[in-house]
Amino acid sequence: MTAQKPVRRTQAERSAAMRTRILEATIRSLHVNGYAATTTLLVAKEAKVTRGAMLHHFATKVDLMLFVVQAVYEEELELYRKYLVEVADLEQRRLMLPKMIWDVLSRPSGVAVLEILQGSRSDAVLAKRLGPLQAKIERDSIQRIEKYDMLASPQPHLAMVRLLVWAVRGLSIANVLVRKPSEIGESVELLSEMLAHYYVGTGVMTAPQKKGSKRAASGRSDVKKGRHQ
Repeated sequence: MTAQKPVRRTQAERSAAMRTRILEATIRSLHVNGYAATTTLLVAKEAKVTRGAMLHHFATKVDLMLFVVQAVYEEELELYRKYLVEVADLEQRRLMLPKMIWDVLSRPSGVAVLEILQGSRSDAVLAKRLGPLQAKIERDSIQRIEKYDMLASPQPHLAMVRLLVWAVRGLSIANVLVRKPSEIGESVELLSEMLAHYYVGTGVMTAPQKKGSKRAASGRSDVKKGRHQ
């Protein structure tokens, strides 16, 4: 038998494979070492690529960090899609939203992105370039929530989406510090119950209201009535 020659990968395939190696190495470093300690040189060593190859793909650390945020978000979208396919009941989908977000964002890649977001507080260049990307991701997230009717509102507002996402991100930090990780699960469950009681069930929080407005006062009254029923 004639031995088959190995199929040679195209330049595009080799480039994609290289970027995947760098992505995985960056996530590992961010998860273990944090943002400040994660340099392009450290990532190159972790990914087993030359400094020249690293610079060819990512000229600066900020370029690398933005790539990680975008790549991780695209991966997360696929995970959310799988969750939604598995759960057909709309009401169940809505109530599982905090748990779904926790399962996705508490992974090492989610913690890595959180490190980047926190790093932008002390890195002006990163903050300037990350801001527009983060805003784009938030807009896309809201559009997808609307598409799947994940919140019982015609227009799920940014405040609610941020509350859910950042509550979960904060819990991912607490998960490192608490004595019993199971306690974090209880907090996620409580977030689900709060969502069901104050949002899905009553629709009171369908839009942020200014203090003193009639609708805001009415909403507070409705909530109080619900508590005493």
